Amino acid sequence: MKKIHFVGIGGIGMSALARFYFSDGWRVSGSDLAESDITKALASEGIEINIGHSEANLKNDTERVVFSAAVGSGNPELKKAEKLNIKASTYAETLAELTREYFTIAVSGSHGKGTTTAMLALIMIEAGLDPIVIIGTLLKEFGGSNFRSGGGKYLLIEADEYDRSFLNYRPSVVVITNVDAEHLDVFHDIDGVVGAFNQYVKNLDKDSTAILNKNDINSEKIALGYQGKIIYFDRGDWDLGVPGEFNQINAEAAWQVAKVIGVEKGIAERALKSYRGAWRRREEIEPISGYEGAIFYSDYGHHPTEIKATAKALKEKYPERKFLLVYQPHQAKRLEALFSDFIGAFDSVDELVLLPAYEVAGREGVKGKTSDDLARAIEEKNSKSGRVQGVHYLQSFEEALKLIGDQLVVFMGAGDIDKDVRKYFRSKLL
Repeated sequence: MKKIHFVGIGGIGMSALARFYFSDGWRVSGSDLAESDITKALASEGIEINIGHSEANLKNDTERVVFSAAVGSGNPELKKAEKLNIKASTYAETLAELTREYFTIAVSGSHGKGTTTAMLALIMIEAGLDPIVIIGTLLKEFGGSNFRSGGGKYLLIEADEYDRSFLNYRPSVVVITNVDAEHLDVFHDIDGVVGAFNQYVKNLDKDSTAILNKNDINSEKIALGYQGKIIYFDRGDWDLGVPGEFNQINAEAAWQVAKVIGVEKGIAERALKSYRGAWRRREEIEPISGYEGAIFYSDYGHHPTEIKATAKALKEKYPERKFLLVYQPHQAKRLEALFSDFIGAFDSVDELVLLPAYEVAGREGVKGKTSDDLARAIEEKNSKSGRVQGVHYLQSFEEALKLIGDQLVVFMGAGDIDKDVRKYFRSKLL
């Protein structure tokens, strides 16, 4: 039996890829700096997990090594792989190989790609297409996993643009939900983001299909020089179990792909109606004890566009409730680059708690704006407009918990805030 080892196996993409190889009959091992719910789940499934990085984690009979983009070249396991002449490749390079083996559908975009991938997966399953799915979230329908093993010809992936990973892939069908000023530590500005997406579609074969957002101002630039077929999607009018106009857009994008591969609309309608969300995507949670009368959600949103859309959707769903949002900015560099957009991102919220920014190792650089600066800027804006909104800069999650009454409460951020959340709350979805 062939052996493969994953360095940084606890990442959401890496763990899904590890599950693919495990389902494909490989012996799988992996390491990560810290134990997490994901590493615990992998271990329970039969994958060998090592906490901490060490030469000893990489056995001599290993045939392949896959490593996360976050892993540095000085990693002892990568050094040992080089010494033993074991093939080592990044997550993106390894996934790229699979995109050449299967009829691959890739969902990309600055926002909504996880939800769109989940919706499309359910449609394809309902249609009996039995896809392999690699997604950047956890789904109830996958038994709380980010991977589905399938026996059909289709591979459905969530294709991330960070570090230009998606430029490795060669899918037959691509969806681009939207393009925004995101990952500016990699792309520098919106022109850099648009250029990368344009290169992504230009890399595809002329018999491929690109499904683009009709209402995204960057779609036309993305399509420049593309030789394949283009289909534009608009806002849908679907019977959904999840709120928000953006979910109508995500559902319509998923449907346009389904049409390309021959799915009937009635099948798509049934599947979309059944969708109830995913881990950390407006995920409804409940307290382990206490906090009677409040409604709670956990959400991964970390970009001003995502914050604004999610807050608006939940406010519309619970119009009679006071709305408390506890937000941990993700990456100080993002907070600095998009500071003016963050100031206006919380307008749907009655009370806002800002926690210190989660700093991403190796991606920060010079310190800039802080959560305290953001709180002061929002208060200044409110003062000028006469708006009454509680704004707090607090040092800890536990301090934020003291403000909870019988409101709608949303914990938001892509950093480690969810680890704190899970100490006091459990998922109602998974």
